[in-house]
Amino acid sequence: MKKLLSTLLVSTAVFAGAQAVSADQNIIAETDADITVNGTLGADNTDPGATIPEGDKDWINVTLPTETIFYNKTNDAAIKAPTYDITNNSGRPVTISVAGFTADSANPALPADFDLNLDLTGNAAVSPSTKLVSAGALQAPATELITLANNVDQYAAADTASAAGAAVNNKASFTYSGTATASKSVKVAYTLSLKFEAVKF
Repeated sequence: MKKLLSTLLVSTAVFAGAQAVSADQNIIAETDADITVNGTLGADNTDPGATIPEGDKDWINVTLPTETIFYNKTNDAAIKAPTYDITNNSGRPVTISVAGFTADSANPALPADFDLNLDLTGNAAVSPSTKLVSAGALQAPATELITLANNVDQYAAADTASAAGAAVNNKASFTYSGTATASKSVKVAYTLSLKFEAVKF
């Protein structure tokens, strides 16, 4: 994968095999039984009513960038970056966490005063700012960032669904901040790994 200055790698949470809950029947003094079989071909994970098992990773449907950048200037230590969006398209809420932040093996030595933060804006963000680099040293964040509502603004099945296309709490924005002293242009590359978990209704 081509990298600019910072590359975003998406990793999804892996769950155990799908489980469904249904009423049992006891067969006593009988030689046969019938079981109802309900199937869905082409299940749509954007439909809150889809018959996908609760908590299954098949609910996950998130849009986010594949590459991001940050920069500063030799005469300005402040790190700047564009603002990027994350959108949950799923019929279930999704919890997003930082799983890791790793450096490219070809990176040069970093300034001793290099600090880099991941700053998140969204409804009830758990971690509005996560430190990725501190004093030139990589951090090992394993931080829950935010839980996004589903695509009709529901956090729970009992919540009132918004009109189609009117959801606002299924979106978050992020950027990078920090400082570093740079006397010349230095290219660095990192991989930010995120984890997604579908929230059960």
